[in-house]
Amino acid sequence: MQRLKILSLVLDHKIFFQSPSNLILRNIPVSPCLDGREINLIYGPLHSGKTSFLKYVASLVHGGKVYINFGHSRFEELEPECFQEIEEIATEVYTKTNENEKEPYEAPDAEGAVYYFLDEIHNVPGWESWVDRLNRKGARVFVTSSSANILSQEVTSLFADRNRILKLLPFSFKEYLTLKGLRVPKPNFLTPSRCDEMLCLFLHYFDNGGYPGVIKDRNPTLSRKYFEETLQTGVIARHNIQDAEGLKRLAVFLISNMASEYSLDTLKKVSGIDNEDTIRNYLDYLEEAFLLYRTPMFNHLSENGKEKDVPCKVYAGDTGFFKTVYPNYPDSLGLRFENLVFLELLRQGKQVSYFRDRRECDFLIIETDSQAVKAAIQVSVYFGSPAVREREVLGLMAAMEEYGLNEGLILTMDDEGVMEISGKDGEKKRIIINSVWKWMLE
Repeated sequence: MQRLKILSLVLDHKIFFQSPSNLILRNIPVSPCLDGREINLIYGPLHSGKTSFLKYVASLVHGGKVYINFGHSRFEELEPECFQEIEEIATEVYTKTNENEKEPYEAPDAEGAVYYFLDEIHNVPGWESWVDRLNRKGARVFVTSSSANILSQEVTSLFADRNRILKLLPFSFKEYLTLKGLRVPKPNFLTPSRCDEMLCLFLHYFDNGGYPGVIKDRNPTLSRKYFEETLQTGVIARHNIQDAEGLKRLAVFLISNMASEYSLDTLKKVSGIDNEDTIRNYLDYLEEAFLLYRTPMFNHLSENGKEKDVPCKVYAGDTGFFKTVYPNYPDSLGLRFENLVFLELLRQGKQVSYFRDRRECDFLIIETDSQAVKAAIQVSVYFGSPAVREREVLGLMAAMEEYGLNEGLILTMDDEGVMEISGKDGEKKRIIINSVWKWMLE
């Protein structure tokens, strides 16, 4: 890649990165990223706000700030040997004081530091060695990626004890309210009229999803554009998929059947792909690009021990996909509702599974180190009818009895309360019923 072309790209990206924009503070602790000298690996879906997060971090620090977007098409032919040239050019560009900037560049050995903000760097082969070198030379490095593969064993081993991992998903309900310019209320101190207002806002968020662009532009159709772009760039192009139509049929079917178990036979039928290994690979690729997630049945996993054969549920990467990716598909409010709760648990950093024997419990929260079950959650849009109450309570109680839990949670659209039920041993079990939107505001 010619030096002049690299210079042009560095200058273009410098102008973009320094352009003013209204940045929304995410519900993610930023201070740990600023205090240490670890390599910050920030990963999540395309269009989920990773670049804006880098801009926000950059606004808090002093020193030289080098921003490069490796997702730009002009970087496609970049070779690993160009990294040294990029570093030299960036140093030249950022050591010159811009007459419009109040603060000059500060060298690494001054009070400030050199900060490298490297967007979508996973697109360039050999990036790991360059980032490793920058970090060892004292630079502060922030890397973003729209591929979960950035956390591969090779990468985490190379950066062992020198990395901080941050997962950035589409906006939570709290962040949605902030983007709307609204104060995030305390859920237990709301007047009835304020509750009604929050419920209306929540329903809009629930329908359209959490992508910042969708919320800001009030344009739900953008989520379909994001789906197709991610499918094309993050899966088809990245993995050189030959049967793109089969892959798309598979992805659309899974998103249309979110919060449901699947069988390989069904996936072969709907996609037209006969090879089971190909189906499994495609599922991995779709999850790697954050278009969908899979979660295993916990009691089957612990008994079977063969992860390949464990039943799984599949969840869409954003609830807005359901109505835009396949708008003519019959709506299933309950499954979308469950998908919403799954994504919120993911934002909270929970390890999630589910339970099923004769009854089913939607979510088990697993302790990462011990793999012990520490919470059980049931999801029900409407909790009013006796038949629904019995089904949901019995499913939750079955999981609580199985894993020795004394308390469980049922999330509903707008019902609240507390139930006490005697377990098999006669001991009282406590079930809290809460509105999902209040739970998301806690």
